[in-house]
Amino acid sequence: MLGLSAHQPAAAWRPLSGPPPGSEWRAGLAANPAAPSEVLVRLLNDTSDGEGASWPARRPELPDRVLEAALRHPHWWVRAALAERLGLSPAVLAVLAEDRERRVRRAAASAAHRVPLPERALIALADDRDPDTRRRVPGAVGLPEELLVDLAQDGSPLVRAAAVGADSWVRLPARVRTALRADRDPAVRAAVQRALRVERPLPVTLAGYIAESDPVRRERTAAGAALERALGEWLVLDDDPRIRRAAAGNPRLPTDLALVLAVDPDAAVRLAVSIRPDLTEQQRSAVDFGASDAAPPELPWVAERQGDPAELLRLARSAHPLVRCAVAALERLPGEAVALLAEDPEPAVRLALAEHCADAPGALLRSVYAELLGPSSLPALERFAAPGLAKWAERPEPALRLAALRDPELAPEVLARLAEDPDEAVARAAAGDPRLPLEVLLGLLEPGACPAAAAANPALPAEFMLRLLDLAAEP
Repeated sequence: MLGLSAHQPAAAWRPLSGPPPGSEWRAGLAANPAAPSEVLVRLLNDTSDGEGASWPARRPELPDRVLEAALRHPHWWVRAALAERLGLSPAVLAVLAEDRERRVRRAAASAAHRVPLPERALIALADDRDPDTRRRVPGAVGLPEELLVDLAQDGSPLVRAAAVGADSWVRLPARVRTALRADRDPAVRAAVQRALRVERPLPVTLAGYIAESDPVRRERTAAGAALERALGEWLVLDDDPRIRRAAAGNPRLPTDLALVLAVDPDAAVRLAVSIRPDLTEQQRSAVDFGASDAAPPELPWVAERQGDPAELLRLARSAHPLVRCAVAALERLPGEAVALLAEDPEPAVRLALAEHCADAPGALLRSVYAELLGPSSLPALERFAAPGLAKWAERPEPALRLAALRDPELAPEVLARLAEDPDEAVARAAAGDPRLPLEVLLGLLEPGACPAAAAANPALPAEFMLRLLDLAAEP
């Protein structure tokens, strides 16, 4: 056993029960929010073969000392991982853009689409000897027009094609556009065709619809175009249920024509009618839309009512469960609507309220979770935690034992038992809990226990983190 007690110095490790799980320890330490700079720099230096080197891109916080070490690291894969980090400063990215390794410069050129680079760095990337780097430069934030023109005339067709887009096309001089239209490379000509593609307006008249031969455009017309009366009357009688379904959901279809589809033989058509915004509750409740196991559709018209408490309360009382679901999924709701939806007979409505509404009470989150054994996002919410959840530690369902960890008064012996749970997800979560007694935590670092989760535990003292790296490095 790796039996270092809380009162022993780091030199007093007893022999491991097997080979050191070095890669798992390193992965855990890289994710440990309490790992000091000394540990993180050691981790950078231990990535001699590129395995596990991507953590600098994923870690939420990267101390300045670690950032500098990654920026100057001798291994290119560490520097490339740093280039992929979100929120990187332009100054750091500029250094990576001039890196000696082309794979680092490629990563920096891609990152320049979200981080503005100094012009000198953009010039260097646009002039890079590697065409795979140059083709990533078009689309960079603040790319000067002269550089775009140069890239559109690049010797590599990959670069020329990348420089041609709907937004960039109009920035190119006429002589360059003429040359691109006549380019010998088919990929460049295809990019030009995409840039010049102009969407024809959808037909709005019956004659125009009949003349339209593209079935996709016909369906798009039925779903969203402004329809003249004659075309609407045609669409609700179409033989194709997909067209009728699209028309049923078109808010521009007059209500009286939509109600023709309320008795359609296709259940999906009737469902589309039943969730229209222009129906009264009496009309809505009269539609036999059947039951559906599909995910509730988004109803943008419900979200548009967010500033009207009276209207939200009215919709919370809707006879249609999908309308109530859409209301429950709003982030903010009047208290009366929250109380009403929290008692809704439909589990999907209560689930939507628990998942999305910031005003949903913690008791609702816990009852929905216990009833549905999910989703896993609910226990992570701050409102979920409450005294008394420890009783779930005895339940046969792993999801409930996992949620027991959110009890702020969980006894140490219960937490230690959960760290040895037969369910891997429960054991990992308990092993990462900073309330875990140190002697138990050290035992979980053993091979075959939960070494990665235990190494990620922020309660692990820094001296023990360094000792793990020493043991992992031993031959």
